Amino acid sequence: MIRLALLILLAMTGQVWSAEDTGPDSTLRTVGVLAHRGDQAALARWQPTFDAIEAAVPGVELKVVPLSLDGVRSALSRGEIDYLFTNPGHLFRLSEGNRLSPMVALRTDRAGGPQTGNRFGAVIFVRADNREVTTLADLKGRRLAAVAPDAFGGFEIAAATLLRSGINPWRDLEPVAFLGFPQNGIIDAVMNGEADAGTVRTGMLEAAVMAGKVEAHELRILNALRVPGFELALSTELVPEWILASTAAVPEPERRQMAIALLALDADHPAARAARYGGWTTVPSDAGVRKLLETVDQARPDNGTRSSAVSGFAAVIAGAVPIAIAMLIYWRARQSGMGRPVAQDREAADEGADVRLTPREREILQLVGAGKTTKEIARDLGISPKTVEFHRSHLMRKYEAHNMAELVRKAGGTLAA
Repeated sequence: MIRLALLILLAMTGQVWSAEDTGPDSTLRTVGVLAHRGDQAALARWQPTFDAIEAAVPGVELKVVPLSLDGVRSALSRGEIDYLFTNPGHLFRLSEGNRLSPMVALRTDRAGGPQTGNRFGAVIFVRADNREVTTLADLKGRRLAAVAPDAFGGFEIAAATLLRSGINPWRDLEPVAFLGFPQNGIIDAVMNGEADAGTVRTGMLEAAVMAGKVEAHELRILNALRVPGFELALSTELVPEWILASTAAVPEPERRQMAIALLALDADHPAARAARYGGWTTVPSDAGVRKLLETVDQARPDNGTRSSAVSGFAAVIAGAVPIAIAMLIYWRARQSGMGRPVAQDREAADEGADVRLTPREREILQLVGAGKTTKEIARDLGISPKTVEFHRSHLMRKYEAHNMAELVRKAGGTLAA
């Protein structure tokens, strides 16, 4: 009855679903989508939905724009997006400095798919053969891989669970390795032994198994929870699913038409079937989301004031400068013959002889030894600067080095191999 009433309302307001409603004089509206699975996946999943909605909003053309966490902030500040589709935690953070109006929420439950109650959470996982980490308490002193400090599903939900279990992610773990999007990189880091544990939003592990990227028996869930009506692997509390919001640039009549059209789109629509969701519903309360974020912010060393863009840029600069200085000193010493005595060089080589490296760590170590900067290494290997920083810090821990000069000295035998 509700769906019928919506369709009648569409007809009464003149919103006939016809391709003739858009034309060359249409206003282009951009829909920013937080691309947690990568840009291409976001475009393939969501553009068909907004193509279908265009006919219900006369004179409007909708274009999906995949964005990273930092990309969303930048796009909002420059007025480059009209609508934003993201998770409720991210939306709550952004609403503090932007005029965003929540419109509708995603319904993930559909026939034939895993039931979630239109909720999601996070999963904390390790390799199944990791016998040293069997509980959350065992994560103390270990390396956790996550998306970003301000990634709601990719870090903050898991951080809240760790805090409630007596573990402060900033104090009790090794520095968290923030690898960015897509989240499959976190699964790869755990499987390759580059991180002791990882956290991703619920559904990501099942998707990786379905895609053949990992076998289910190769993973083990920490703090595994069973919640009635939720059929995915879970380690944390649950929060409402993603929300579509509009910016202040969108006039109220258009916003209303968009909301009505989305609410009328059912699970049998081709766009919904292609994107594997069950339709749209009204926006739920964000009280639980706000409470979760308060828990995280109270423990955060910077009190949540630093943006990931600033910290990420600082990390790249901080990594590049020591590398450049250390390698300049190292190579000048070698060229001038003013290095340490041969016996001491052999002693340094022997000191790091027993260090076991992954293939990726060995590649990065060789490029560090060649004097390349973080950005150059990232470009050569086709990975992000954040990933290079992660491996570089892991190398320093393995060699018990306090700076890049000491790392190069202790890894001399490996560099010469």
